Amino acid sequence: MNGFYSIFTDMSFAAIAGFGFAYSCNPPIRTLFLSALLAAIGHGFRFTLLEFFSFQNLALATFCASFLVGCFGMLFAKISKIPAEIIAFPALLVMIPGIYAYRAILYLFYFINSSDAIEKTRYLVYFFDCFLTTISVTSALAVGISMTLLIFFEQSFMMTRGVKYFEKYKRFKRLTTRPSKIFKRHEKLSKN
Repeated sequence: MNGFYSIFTDMSFAAIAGFGFAYSCNPPIRTLFLSALLAAIGHGFRFTLLEFFSFQNLALATFCASFLVGCFGMLFAKISKIPAEIIAFPALLVMIPGIYAYRAILYLFYFINSSDAIEKTRYLVYFFDCFLTTISVTSALAVGISMTLLIFFEQSFMMTRGVKYFEKYKRFKRLTTRPSKIFKRHEKLSKN
Protein backbone atom coordinates (compact mmCIF):
# COMPACT_ATOMS: atom_id res chain seq x y z
CA MET A 1 0.00 0.00 0.00
CA ASN A 2 2.89 2.35 0.76
CA GLY A 3 4.26 1.86 -2.79
CA PHE A 4 1.02 2.97 -4.42
CA TYR A 5 0.88 6.00 -2.16
CA SER A 6 4.42 7.06 -3.13
CA ILE A 7 3.64 6.60 -6.85
CA PHE A 8 0.41 8.58 -6.48
CA THR A 9 2.22 11.36 -4.61
CA ASP A 10 4.93 11.51 -7.27
CA MET A 11 2.36 11.61 -10.06
CA SER A 12 0.35 14.33 -8.29
CA PHE A 13 3.32 16.66 -7.91
CA ALA A 14 4.40 15.96 -11.49
CA ALA A 15 0.90 16.81 -12.72
CA ILE A 16 0.97 20.12 -10.86
CA ALA A 17 4.37 20.97 -12.31
CA GLY A 18 3.29 19.87 -15.81
CA PHE A 19 0.20 22.05 -15.53
CA GLY A 20 2.37 25.01 -14.55
CA PHE A 21 4.81 24.51 -17.41
CA ALA A 22 1.97 24.11 -19.88
CA TYR A 23 0.22 27.21 -18.54
CA SER A 24 3.31 29.32 -19.12
CA CYS A 25 3.12 28.52 -22.87
CA ASN A 26 -0.46 29.89 -23.07
CA PRO A 27 -2.06 26.98 -24.97
CA PRO A 28 -5.79 26.18 -25.25
CA ILE A 29 -7.39 25.25 -21.92
CA ARG A 30 -8.03 21.59 -22.82
CA THR A 31 -4.30 21.21 -23.51
CA LEU A 32 -3.38 22.15 -19.95
CA PHE A 33 -5.04 19.10 -18.45
CA LEU A 34 -3.64 16.79 -21.12
CA SER A 35 -0.12 18.07 -20.42
CA ALA A 36 -0.65 17.60 -16.69
CA LEU A 37 -1.88 14.05 -17.29
CA LEU A 38 1.11 13.29 -19.53
CA ALA A 39 3.53 14.71 -16.97
CA ALA A 40 1.97 12.51 -14.29
CA ILE A 41 2.14 9.42 -16.52
CA GLY A 42 5.74 10.04 -17.58
CA HIS A 43 7.17 10.95 -14.21
CA GLY A 44 5.20 8.21 -12.48
CA PHE A 45 6.48 5.64 -14.98
CA ARG A 46 10.07 6.78 -14.47
CA PHE A 47 9.62 6.71 -10.69
CA THR A 48 8.15 3.21 -10.88
CA LEU A 49 11.03 1.97 -13.03
CA LEU A 50 13.62 3.41 -10.65
CA GLU A 51 12.02 2.43 -7.34
CA PHE A 52 10.22 -0.85 -7.99
CA PHE A 53 11.90 -2.39 -11.03
CA SER A 54 15.44 -1.60 -9.84
CA PHE A 55 16.60 0.38 -12.85
CA GLN A 56 20.09 1.51 -11.92
CA ASN A 57 20.38 4.00 -14.74
CA LEU A 58 18.39 7.24 -14.52
CA ALA A 59 18.99 8.01 -18.21
CA LEU A 60 17.52 4.69 -19.38
CA ALA A 61 14.43 5.11 -17.21
CA THR A 62 14.06 8.68 -18.51
CA PHE A 63 14.35 7.46 -22.09
CA CYS A 64 11.58 4.91 -21.54
CA ALA A 65 9.39 7.51 -19.84
CA SER A 66 9.91 10.12 -22.58
CA PHE A 67 9.08 7.54 -25.25
CA LEU A 68 5.89 6.70 -23.34
CA VAL A 69 5.04 10.41 -23.07
CA GLY A 70 5.54 10.75 -26.82
CA CYS A 71 3.26 7.79 -27.59
CA PHE A 72 0.51 9.05 -25.30
CA GLY A 73 1.07 12.56 -26.66
CA MET A 74 0.39 11.31 -30.18
CA LEU A 75 -2.77 9.58 -28.95
CA PHE A 76 -4.00 12.67 -27.12
CA ALA A 77 -3.13 14.85 -30.11
CA LYS A 78 -5.22 12.67 -32.38
CA ILE A 79 -8.16 12.81 -30.00
CA SER A 80 -8.01 16.56 -29.38
CA LYS A 81 -6.80 17.68 -32.86
CA ILE A 82 -3.85 19.59 -31.40
CA PRO A 83 -0.19 19.14 -32.43
CA ALA A 84 1.54 16.56 -30.25
CA GLU A 85 4.42 18.92 -29.47
CA ILE A 86 2.11 21.32 -27.64
CA ILE A 87 0.92 18.54 -25.35
CA ALA A 88 4.13 16.54 -24.88
CA PHE A 89 6.89 19.11 -24.46
CA PRO A 90 5.57 20.76 -21.27
CA ALA A 91 5.14 17.28 -19.80
CA LEU A 92 8.82 16.54 -20.44
CA LEU A 93 10.03 19.63 -18.60
CA VAL A 94 9.11 17.94 -15.33
CA MET A 95 11.77 15.29 -15.92
CA ILE A 96 14.69 17.67 -16.58
CA PRO A 97 17.39 16.92 -13.97
CA GLY A 98 17.74 20.35 -12.40
CA ILE A 99 19.23 19.17 -9.12
CA TYR A 100 22.08 17.42 -10.92
CA ALA A 101 22.85 20.54 -12.96
CA TYR A 102 22.78 22.64 -9.78
CA ARG A 103 25.11 20.23 -7.99
CA ALA A 104 27.48 20.16 -10.96
CA ILE A 105 27.86 23.95 -10.84
CA LEU A 106 28.16 23.86 -7.06
CA TYR A 107 30.94 21.24 -7.15
CA LEU A 108 32.70 23.19 -9.88
CA PHE A 109 32.81 26.24 -7.59
CA TYR A 110 34.00 24.07 -4.70
CA PHE A 111 36.74 22.73 -6.97
CA ILE A 112 37.84 26.25 -7.96
CA ASN A 113 37.86 27.58 -4.40
CA SER A 114 39.52 24.57 -2.74
CA SER A 115 43.24 24.60 -2.01
CA ASP A 116 43.71 20.98 -0.89
CA ALA A 117 44.62 18.55 -3.71
CA ILE A 118 42.60 15.67 -2.28
CA GLU A 119 39.49 17.83 -1.93
CA LYS A 120 40.00 19.21 -5.45
CA THR A 121 40.09 15.67 -6.83
CA ARG A 122 36.98 14.67 -4.92
CA TYR A 123 35.06 17.77 -6.07
CA LEU A 124 36.16 17.20 -9.65
CA VAL A 125 34.86 13.62 -9.55
CA TYR A 126 31.55 14.84 -8.08
CA PHE A 127 31.35 17.55 -10.75
CA PHE A 128 31.79 15.10 -13.63
CA ASP A 129 29.36 12.64 -12.06
CA CYS A 130 26.60 15.25 -11.83
CA PHE A 131 27.48 16.85 -15.16
CA LEU A 132 27.40 13.57 -17.09
CA THR A 133 24.15 12.58 -15.40
CA THR A 134 22.62 15.89 -16.47
CA ILE A 135 23.80 15.49 -20.05
CA SER A 136 22.72 11.86 -20.35
CA VAL A 137 19.24 12.41 -18.89
CA THR A 138 18.63 15.49 -21.02
CA SER A 139 19.78 13.60 -24.11
CA ALA A 140 17.52 10.67 -23.20
CA LEU A 141 14.56 13.06 -23.00
CA ALA A 142 15.31 14.48 -26.43
CA VAL A 143 15.96 11.14 -28.11
CA GLY A 144 12.91 9.46 -26.57
CA ILE A 145 10.45 12.12 -27.70
CA SER A 146 12.13 12.50 -31.09
CA MET A 147 11.90 8.79 -31.78
CA THR A 148 8.17 8.91 -31.15
CA LEU A 149 7.69 11.88 -33.45
CA LEU A 150 9.78 10.22 -36.16
CA ILE A 151 7.95 6.90 -35.90
CA PHE A 152 4.56 8.59 -36.17
CA PHE A 153 5.70 11.22 -38.68
CA GLU A 154 2.94 10.69 -41.22
CA GLN A 155 0.24 10.48 -38.56
CA SER A 156 1.28 13.87 -37.24
CA PHE A 157 0.36 15.38 -40.61
CA MET A 158 -3.10 13.84 -40.53
CA MET A 159 -3.87 14.99 -36.99
CA THR A 160 -3.81 18.71 -37.44
CA ARG A 161 -3.60 19.50 -41.12
CA GLY A 162 -6.34 17.29 -42.51
CA VAL A 163 -6.27 14.49 -45.01
CA LYS A 164 -6.01 16.72 -48.10
CA TYR A 165 -2.60 18.02 -47.04
CA PHE A 166 -1.49 14.50 -46.24
CA GLU A 167 -2.50 13.40 -49.76
CA LYS A 168 -0.36 16.23 -51.19
CA TYR A 169 2.56 15.03 -49.06
CA LYS A 170 2.14 11.45 -50.28
CA ARG A 171 1.93 12.60 -53.91
CA PHE A 172 5.09 14.69 -53.49
CA LYS A 173 6.88 11.79 -51.82
CA ARG A 174 5.88 9.46 -54.65
CA LEU A 175 7.13 11.93 -57.27
CA THR A 176 10.47 12.45 -55.61
CA THR A 177 11.20 8.77 -54.96
CA ARG A 178 10.45 7.27 -58.37
CA PRO A 179 13.23 7.21 -60.95
CA SER A 180 13.23 9.85 -63.63
CA LYS A 181 12.52 9.18 -67.31
CA ILE A 182 16.07 10.10 -68.27
CA PHE A 183 17.44 7.42 -65.95
CA LYS A 184 15.11 4.79 -67.46
CA ARG A 185 16.11 5.77 -71.01
CA HIS A 186 19.80 5.54 -70.05
CA GLU A 187 19.22 2.03 -68.66
CA LYS A 188 17.61 0.90 -71.93
CA LEU A 189 20.52 2.25 -73.98
CA SER A 190 23.11 0.61 -71.74
CA LYS A 191 21.42 -2.80 -72.01
CA ASN A 192 21.50 -2.70 -75.82
